[in-house]
Amino acid sequence: MKIALAQLNYHVGNFESNTAKIIDHIQKAKQNNADLVVFAELCVCGYPARDFLEFKEFIGLCDEAAKKIASACQDIACIIGLPISERSFF
Repeated sequence: MKIALAQLNYHVGNFESNTAKIIDHIQKAKQNNADLVVFAELCVCGYPARDFLEFKEFIGLCDEAAKKIASACQDIACIIGLPISERSFF
């Protein structure tokens, strides 16, 4: 099994950029024949998220980004970090 580690610079609340970076590195890992790519804690929303974690809209944006990332995971496994609500289903 070949594992790729992706330690990137994420920005708090910049879901579009963070998601694009993650998907780009999933593609790079696939090109390098990795079976699994591992990202940092809270990579989807950025770290430290602090008080934003208390807002439902922020958590909802995390869920949406995670779904986009999941759709990019064809023929590769991916571990990402993000906060989820008790009602998140994906």
